[in-house]
Amino acid sequence: MTQSTITDKFQTTIPREVREALGLRPRQRISYEVRSDQSVVLRPEPALDELFGSLKLKRPVASTQEEKQAAREAMARETAGKGSP
Repeated sequence: MTQSTITDKFQTTIPREVREALGLRPRQRISYEVRSDQSVVLRPEPALDELFGSLKLKRPVASTQEEKQAAREAMARETAGKGSP
């Protein structure tokens, strides 16, 4: 069993064995799940770049040029809808 100590500021160092087992990196966020039996589960939060490509889209991804054109058209519709006072 691996242990660490809590400081007066309620900080602790995650032991190397645990960091390596969870693949933790410096500045990575972690989450805690407190269970009813007073045990705690520690989970690493994935970095944003690790989530890239994890969602399946229903349509193909638009190019930058197509996105810009769609934005121009949306702004033109919004402006035309306001009319003159």
